Amino acid sequence: MRHTSVLWAFSALLAFDAITLDGFAQAEEVPRLELRLPDGNEKTMPLRPKAEKGEARAQFDLGFLYLFGDFYSHLEADQAKGMYWLRKSLAQGDAQAQDLMGCLLHRGQFLAQDKVEAANWFRKAAEQGDPYAQSNLGYCYLKGEGVAKDPAEAVRWFRLAAAKGEVKAQRHLGYVLETGEGFPQDCSEAAKWFFNLALIAETDKPSLELLDHPHSERFSNSAKGRPASAWFKAAEAGDAQAQYELGYCYEKAVGVEHDESEAIKWYRRSAEGGYAPAQFVLGYFHHGHGRLDYDHDEVLKWYGKASDQGYAKAQFNLGCYYDHGQGESGRLVPGGATVWTKFGVPRNPAEALKWYRKAAENGHAQAQYLMGKSYHSGKDVPEDHTQSVKWWRKAAEQGNPASQFNLGVMYLHGHGTDKDFVESARWLRECAMQKITYFRCGHGMPTSRPMVDGIQTELIPLTGIPKIR
Repeated sequence: MRHTSVLWAFSALLAFDAITLDGFAQAEEVPRLELRLPDGNEKTMPLRPKAEKGEARAQFDLGFLYLFGDFYSHLEADQAKGMYWLRKSLAQGDAQAQDLMGCLLHRGQFLAQDKVEAANWFRKAAEQGDPYAQSNLGYCYLKGEGVAKDPAEAVRWFRLAAAKGEVKAQRHLGYVLETGEGFPQDCSEAAKWFFNLALIAETDKPSLELLDHPHSERFSNSAKGRPASAWFKAAEAGDAQAQYELGYCYEKAVGVEHDESEAIKWYRRSAEGGYAPAQFVLGYFHHGHGRLDYDHDEVLKWYGKASDQGYAKAQFNLGCYYDHGQGESGRLVPGGATVWTKFGVPRNPAEALKWYRKAAENGHAQAQYLMGKSYHSGKDVPEDHTQSVKWWRKAAEQGNPASQFNLGVMYLHGHGTDKDFVESARWLRECAMQKITYFRCGHGMPTSRPMVDGIQTELIPLTGIPKIR
């Protein structure tokens, strides 16, 4: 019996091998789809013939690619090849290559650090008009790195680069002119450069949402890091703030599993107990931006209760509710047409302004910004630039970037206030520095060209001073 089993197993194995071999034979008849991973050639191949023919820019681009590699095309860095092609470009006097060599020497990257030699390369490129090299050379003079410290010479090179839109030069130039450290103070010119930076920051910022969020700024500092277990006892005993915090824990999974129904249950208990932040949350949820279906009566009810207690976020959202007016939402019926449902109230500018003003008076920065805009345009209120400046200053002091921008422009023009270049430079700088790290990097290369104080940014042309934003 044992021999029979062995023979059966051996026969089955032979049959399986035959089937497998036959399957492989058939598969060989079908053209194989080869999986080809990029190896960087797609980046280097177009450049190599031009570089070998002696084109300096192609030699620089090829050298840059090899020095830093390229993540997306899987090109691995090769320092020897990179320096070979960079030196080829340098031999022909290419300004970008000279600036890059200066940066490598200044940083001590791939080469021994030598800031004196770095400054020499920056000068060669700067004299050819390269704005990044001009900015780098200005920085060397500003800090005394590789050259004797000379703020006047720094300003000269920064001005050349800044006029071509190099944003780092604009930033350094603005600081030197505003502070007057080692160079005559000139806040009017500083304001001009900070204005351009602030305009970039304002243009690049994400669009503001129409409504305030329940948790964009927590009402209670006591909840920071405190889990649900810290609130259960007081919440069960009827403490409205504890009920609100417990609802937040269930909503955000702080010490308990996420549970929307439990979150809403505790928010509702807190709201019914008169706690304004919870009332605001329920109004927001019913506003069509939360966990509950839109309900006009509930929106007005809960926003109204919170607003009557002076809760600025609810007052602001009520202002938005009346300001934006009615909208429509569509629901597609299977096999039929879209059913449209209106929501909201007819637009009521006077009611909107009333609530914006209440929110602004209670310190809501975005409401203060809108009040300033209303007075500036004369929309729904008599035009009054003095009032615009008043409200924008309040919002600017809270860090509202649009108000900082507008306040800077008002001081620059002397609208609604005396012309004051010191204040103009201050507020435009405050706006610009909120987004200084957000400036866009150049495209077309695997990594932006390095600079002595960071990475390259796009050249942003100068813009005339416009009206407020």
